[in-house]
Amino acid sequence: MTNRKIKLEHFVNLVAIAAADGYLNAREREFLAERAEETGVKADEYDSIMKDADKLQNVVPLNQFQPEDQIMDAIFMSIVDGEIADQEYQLCVSMASRLGFEKTEVEETINEIKLIWAKN
Repeated sequence: MTNRKIKLEHFVNLVAIAAADGYLNAREREFLAERAEETGVKADEYDSIMKDADKLQNVVPLNQFQPEDQIMDAIFMSIVDGEIADQEYQLCVSMASRLGFEKTEVEETINEIKLIWAKN
């Protein structure tokens, strides 16, 4: 799998998590736009992925490239709007398992992010 395909897959996974609760709010869209730019997702790819966001809910990583970064982005994406919907949480847990992480690690990371946000 090429580096470009890996980055595109990772972006698709982020969109799937953001859309898991049934909608994308402004903060989620902003984060996704930033990540798309950072990872080199082309405008037409971005539009196509976003158009089909509601169909991506079962996507999980097929690669093991930078698993820590993948799960951290996924968890951040799931709570960027200030709350984590059950569907988003379940998708993060599924993704974490596929990447070799335990459910407890997902919960610990969520709690750490919440603590950091509470301090700011």
